Amino acid sequence: QTRGRTGQPRTVELVLVVDHKELYRPVGVRVMLVGLDIWSYRDQVDVSNNPELTLNRFLEWRQRSLLPRIKHDNAQLITGVDFDGSTVGLANTDAMCTSKSGADHNTNSIGVASTIAHEMGHNLGLSHDTENCVCGSLTTKRGCIMSESQFSSCSQQQLSRFLEEVNPACLLDTPSTNRVYGGPVCGNAFLEPGEECDCGTVEECKNPCCNATTCKLSAGAQCAAGECCHNCQLKVTGSVCRPKTGDCDLPEYCTGFSASCPADAYSQNGLPCNSGRGYCYNGQCPSQQQHCKRLWGPGKPVDCRDFSKHGSEFPATMNPEDNYPADLAMVPIGTKCGNNMVRNMLISVLASLLWRPVTCLQILFQVCYNQRCQDMRNLKVYGTDSCSAKCSNHGVRNS
Repeated sequence: QTRGRTGQPRTVELVLVVDHKELYRPVGVRVMLVGLDIWSYRDQVDVSNNPELTLNRFLEWRQRSLLPRIKHDNAQLITGVDFDGSTVGLANTDAMCTSKSGADHNTNSIGVASTIAHEMGHNLGLSHDTENCVCGSLTTKRGCIMSESQFSSCSQQQLSRFLEEVNPACLLDTPSTNRVYGGPVCGNAFLEPGEECDCGTVEECKNPCCNATTCKLSAGAQCAAGECCHNCQLKVTGSVCRPKTGDCDLPEYCTGFSASCPADAYSQNGLPCNSGRGYCYNGQCPSQQQHCKRLWGPGKPVDCRDFSKHGSEFPATMNPEDNYPADLAMVPIGTKCGNNMVRNMLISVLASLLWRPVTCLQILFQVCYNQRCQDMRNLKVYGTDSCSAKCSNHGVRNS
């Protein structure tokens, strides 16, 4: 942490810039600072001019020391060291929600914030922009974040791919606003203790239900935002605020007392779905074919084998005696097992794949879990109670 000429700490300023309406907010991502770890007396790792070595040492320290102390999704190391060559920051791609992170340095808050946004973009699966990428309108000549200062059309497409394919669950676990470093601040667009609403700064607030200066509701308003808020008034009890999205999902309804929709609920894991072709798992009805369509788009049935002759980053089913890494092939957890299951076998250092079917001895109740074809009745994540029978055959067991 360093201080500018005004004597004010600039670390929090960096996060405010990264979370600014022109950086991450336009792509639906909020950046919340939940902690600072300041190395006042000595560095916790050897910080050198080699960016790769410094990053790897930092990631090892984060895994060993920081994560057990502070729950967080992403960590950034600001070094103040000039790395070799033209490198200003370094990060691993597709690393969000893992033990990977970014490292950067600079003496200017805007410059460091831009680098943090850039390296965090790599963690979110974004690559460097090309000349074909567009930021904003064609008439504005502003740089893109993955090249300079704004997210491009390419970055938005890559972010969508990352959220769809990698499915970083940690990003959906919104931290309590009580954990925001520095305490409540009116105008940061987070609803915090003591606030009735927060629509951002006076310049960016367009919500007639909220007073941006005081973070209090406007006269006559019952609410300012939320699925159960309409025209500054709470929706009536029983209004659907989150409809059912599939066999394994359940609808949610407004309570009449809160502007927020109740927590998302879904059917009990293990219930049959898709006309008996699968079993519910965390609100989804996973299948191999469905996963293929998510990867390569809708259309005629896709043969996954044709797309994976040179390796893949998605889970595989394996026999109990197999000991392959957990990031091979493409059978999502919870998929019903059967003759259509495939597994891969590494046969060379070039990761060429040889496919062969895996048949479970008992197809009924068998699911792919932790890269194994297992009986879901032996897995704690799957329910066993017959809720419907306990409720005169009208009950639905939720999550």
